[in-house]
Amino acid sequence: MGKAESFDFSDMAKYNSEAELTPGSGKKGCFISIFVGVLILCLVVCLVIGVGLLVYFAGKGTTCSDAPADTDSSTAGLIDKCKEVIDDGDTSICNACRKTTTTIPSTTPAPTSILQDVRLPRSVLPELYTVELQPNLYDGPPEEFTFNGTVRIRVKCHQPTNNITLHSNQLNLTEEIRVTSADSSHSVHYRSHEFDTKRQFLIIFTNVPLQQGHYYDLDLAFIGPLKDDLHGLYLSSYQRNNKTIYAAVSFLAPSSARKVLPCFDEPAIKAVYDVTLLRKEQMTSIFNTKRLHSEERGNGWIADSFNVTPPVSSYLLAFIICDFDYKENMTSNGIRYRAWARPEAVSQTEYALSVGTRILSYFEDYFGIPFPLPKQDMIAVPDFAAGAMENWGLITYRETAMLYDPQESSESNKQRVAVVVSHELAHQWFGNLVTPSWWDDLWLNEGFASFIEYMGVDHVHPDWKMFDQIVVEDIQDVFNFDGLVTSHPVYVPVYHPDQISEIFDRISYGKGSSIIRMMRFFLGEETFRNGLKRYLNNLAYKAAFHDDLWFALGNQSAIENKNLNVKAIMDTWTLQMNYPVVNVTVMADGDIQITQKRYLRDYHAVDPLTYVSPFNYHWEIPFTYTTKSNTTFDLTDADIHWMHKTDQEVISGSVLQSDWILGNVRQYGYYRVTYSDENWNKLINQLNEDHTVIHPTNRAQMINDAWNLAKSGDVSMTIALKTVNYLDKEKEFIPWKASLGELGYVDSMLERTALYGPFSRFMKHKVSGIFTPSALSSSNFTHLESYVNTLIAAEACKYGIESCVSEASRLYKQWMSNPSNNPIRASVRLTVYCSAIRHGGTEEWDFAYRMYKQSNVASEQSRLMLAMSCSSKVWVLGRYLQYSIDPTKIRKQDATNVIVYISENEIGRGLTWDFVRENWERLMREFGSAFFAFTRLISGVTAPFNTNFELKQVFLFFDIFS
Repeated sequence: MGKAESFDFSDMAKYNSEAELTPGSGKKGCFISIFVGVLILCLVVCLVIGVGLLVYFAGKGTTCSDAPADTDSSTAGLIDKCKEVIDDGDTSICNACRKTTTTIPSTTPAPTSILQDVRLPRSVLPELYTVELQPNLYDGPPEEFTFNGTVRIRVKCHQPTNNITLHSNQLNLTEEIRVTSADSSHSVHYRSHEFDTKRQFLIIFTNVPLQQGHYYDLDLAFIGPLKDDLHGLYLSSYQRNNKTIYAAVSFLAPSSARKVLPCFDEPAIKAVYDVTLLRKEQMTSIFNTKRLHSEERGNGWIADSFNVTPPVSSYLLAFIICDFDYKENMTSNGIRYRAWARPEAVSQTEYALSVGTRILSYFEDYFGIPFPLPKQDMIAVPDFAAGAMENWGLITYRETAMLYDPQESSESNKQRVAVVVSHELAHQWFGNLVTPSWWDDLWLNEGFASFIEYMGVDHVHPDWKMFDQIVVEDIQDVFNFDGLVTSHPVYVPVYHPDQISEIFDRISYGKGSSIIRMMRFFLGEETFRNGLKRYLNNLAYKAAFHDDLWFALGNQSAIENKNLNVKAIMDTWTLQMNYPVVNVTVMADGDIQITQKRYLRDYHAVDPLTYVSPFNYHWEIPFTYTTKSNTTFDLTDADIHWMHKTDQEVISGSVLQSDWILGNVRQYGYYRVTYSDENWNKLINQLNEDHTVIHPTNRAQMINDAWNLAKSGDVSMTIALKTVNYLDKEKEFIPWKASLGELGYVDSMLERTALYGPFSRFMKHKVSGIFTPSALSSSNFTHLESYVNTLIAAEACKYGIESCVSEASRLYKQWMSNPSNNPIRASVRLTVYCSAIRHGGTEEWDFAYRMYKQSNVASEQSRLMLAMSCSSKVWVLGRYLQYSIDPTKIRKQDATNVIVYISENEIGRGLTWDFVRENWERLMREFGSAFFAFTRLISGVTAPFNTNFELKQVFLFFDIFS
């Protein structure tokens, strides 16, 4: 699936709307107990780190002493005492904070009766589904819409049994069930059936046992609700000339195919599908394969029959009935490629269509396997739970992930479309052609697609430096979560359907992508590519376990005389959570000593031992380095020094004592690096003297590592602050993105303290030297220059640089005076809108809302939706919160986004927390099944919390509602 932007997670976890989330499906019972543990730990860590920041900014250069902690003091007491003594200039108590053991109070445990045996028996498996579906749109009020259908499933008996067990959920059977022998070799009949609602099983018993090796036909007729719940076959709608237009759309991952038809709804159980869709004559039907023929059925109904599919998993099916239009193109290899959208928006599909056709052909060449279908459709859906879904031959997208208007969309919108398109096309091989045998290897889908997406976009736009961007978009992003004791391994056993949605997270996507990038580096590009070809060819149309991948890549390594034990290496990265920090020391003789240890943001946090490391938290680390006297950043697999599962290694070298040394070149490895203060200062001096000597990805790495090592207590906050002193000379996007990620965290920690003023002045100083008001109107930028300009402009207006604020207000008023002619460049519109609304009044907010409702461009709607949360008026934010749960005001898919946006406004923080608590039951009812949206809602609303009082509030709240 597509990921939400910046977990803001392609798929469920990486791509959504412009400040994206990615809802999935999940149920509240298991979700609350697992998620709250992570949330509570994050808040406790914020408490400890917040004190360190207070110390730094209040201490005016002083540092905490090494005085031992008062073992009788609570964390809260230490924090209070820190605050008392800081004003007096005494910071000795503060060091105790990081020496205090953080105990995570237990949350409500998962129910002891949770089902463990939810897998289907393998005695009977499907070969062919013959399906007919009829969505009944415009048949009565929309809340009563239904769909009905029939299915004949040709099954093969693999073990003698007296029942056929398959999945069914929220479907009512409408006719008598029939079971017949397909070859008439013996008579068999339906005897009875029962529903196991906990397992979502439909169990059909026969009068005589089914015989091994024989085929049988199972006939079922059913009816189901067509609701706007964004899962299964659901109802979508949009407005045209004040009239509501309806569409039936499907979203079946990970386990919602059973809501559309009774089926064997597990990823490894593949079958062929022969589908007929019924529609009214004014509408269009679309399926995974090409339409074969159509016939009239009377009363205005048309039955469209489609070519049979290749063997495919049930979650990859797609059924759509709509009135959309399309544009089309042909790939260089003769694949018909169509891009569908609302008729009003179909002109916005041209960029996605152009990118899609080129990337599809590139992937065919790279993997050496032709795309197995004669057509590829993509469709932008007005209401969609995820960012996109990789249905084979018919990829569904949220509108913001597919539509691009050159006049109205920003450069970030353009990149997002390209990335999501590439991600979903990567799935056509990784996930569709070769499918994980069960959801515990989800990362084989999402990790690979999340890495391969960069390859596809780099092929089309090499000037975007996508392989540099991965450092800040994936690696450093997932480091945050994976540095907690409540993280989880890449490979996670999954037993219950509720747990499936929970692993559609940044570990499966971001860490999966990051360790695949590392693996590509240590194997070498050609070995990696040839190994992937071997893997895909060996398992085409089948299901895979992660050891199948290690086997293919390991064999390829042996063939090319590299002889890497890929399984032994990668097991250390997939079977244990977290990651190492490597300490690099240059010895007196010039040799390099490296040590490894498990990195945790809070080393004193109590590990709940949900997952136990089989390697005692040691990794196989591909270590690389460069030095001042021998500076090179173009390293290959031949330059790797392997650190095996040991505490310490020594690398022979001749590093000069006067040189700096920099480890993890280009941050190819999934690990942090630290040094002595002396070496840190040498690196920082290099940034100050000539930062361009160090590669942009390593400048970003240094900043991100230093700040996070300061949070964990591995280096001082002074070192972290020094890494950003040079920023007023920085022109590259990657270091700026890394810096603002860390400085934004400081902002949130200090914004309610007396120290926010000094910090704000520090930020204003760093930005003022490189911001010019013309940045809000000039359009003469390359793609990445536009990115940097947008970041700088946003910071300039945020920290009150007058020339930015006044120019933003001027441009916004100019637009208000002539709404049909927006003079604001698309890439800085969010900055301008937000600043003008923050410093304006009700008139500016109401204008933004009118423009939001009138806009036909999804990315523009997303910008306006976020900008409206910038208001400084409490009552306006309160009204906006009420709008968020009114689907006539804000689309249901965007409701949780709006709530989170308002919580990020310091004025709206308390207002939002009260709103969420007051409306908790309604929010659970409306959005609890959308796992990623709901997770983002809770984590987003509580993200700024950093006081003991707020921590207690969260405990109390979840004690009440767990």
